[in-house]
Amino acid sequence: MNFLAGTMPLGAAGGQPPVLTVTGEGSVQVAPDTAVVSLGVTARNQQAAAAFQQVANTLNQVVRALLAAGIPREQIQTSQVSISPAFEDGRQMGFEATATVQVTLRDTSTVAGVIDRAVAAGANNVSGITFEVRDPAAAEAAALAAAVQNAQRQAVVLARSLGIALGPVFRVEAEPAPGPVQPLFARAAVAAEQLPVLPGTLTITRRVRVEFLLGR
Repeated sequence: MNFLAGTMPLGAAGGQPPVLTVTGEGSVQVAPDTAVVSLGVTARNQQAAAAFQQVANTLNQVVRALLAAGIPREQIQTSQVSISPAFEDGRQMGFEATATVQVTLRDTSTVAGVIDRAVAAGANNVSGITFEVRDPAAAEAAALAAAVQNAQRQAVVLARSLGIALGPVFRVEAEPAPGPVQPLFARAAVAAEQLPVLPGTLTITRRVRVEFLLGR
């Protein structure tokens, strides 16, 4: 009979041995080594084609500035291109075109400088900055190990409190790793050097579900 931590088995059912099920959680702090910056250009014009051309010209200037800063072309990726009617007070006032590129930076200390160069070249919005870990395998392993240890501690405390004998591990299941860290959004309203960009640390968390056999 399976039961969640905090409840007590009444006996085995259907031949399955009684087990104690706990969920352990482990977290590891790690410094990010990669930043992904979304840089965009938005323009309005009475004509859709003119708005799109203005955005294309400016974005090409931005890309040239990024390449001149030493960023490899393969680390610059177009992520959005759109054109739509622009409205003011319920009336259409031409068209608005937008184009965005995502820039992957292997040195987080260069984020502010890269944004500054992009803004100087014509970018008029910074839609997101995401800090990541390029190779999270070691941190994931450490978080999993911490989660297993946490589950073992919980099981020992629960079994002792309930006056039951804790047996060996019956089953272990690791929950899927959480998704990517959500980006920090900011608008490029001032020069980038006036805006501190601090990567801080990322928390990698893993959870495991462990079932322990119970003694009689």
